[in-house]
Amino acid sequence: MVIYLAGLQDIPSQLYEAIDIDGGTWFHKIKHVTLPLLSPVILFNVVIGLIQSFQQFAHVYIMTDGGPNNSTLLYALYLYRNAFSYMRMGYASALAWILFAIVFGTTLTIIRFSERRIYYSGQ
Repeated sequence: MVIYLAGLQDIPSQLYEAIDIDGGTWFHKIKHVTLPLLSPVILFNVVIGLIQSFQQFAHVYIMTDGGPNNSTLLYALYLYRNAFSYMRMGYASALAWILFAIVFGTTLTIIRFSERRIYYSGQ
């Protein structure tokens, strides 16, 4: 929320005043000013949320430790078990590299597909 608030405060108020003078509605303000100028912040939050979702560990480890019959076993918990419970450090390192490759690939995919839709006001 703080990142969204900072992005909203960075939008110049003159743009909203120009829409008011032209007779635009609140919908026009959101569609033509707020969302385009907030698109880098939205992209940043999507990428950070994606990375965080791949690295879920603490909640599952504390509450269920993989659950009954490994029903809540996540990739990060599997990596942790292999590294510190079974002492298979090489295998866990390979799992970590695979996790890195997956996160890096999905991040690049998101950035490539949103490349034309992002508006940077400094350019």
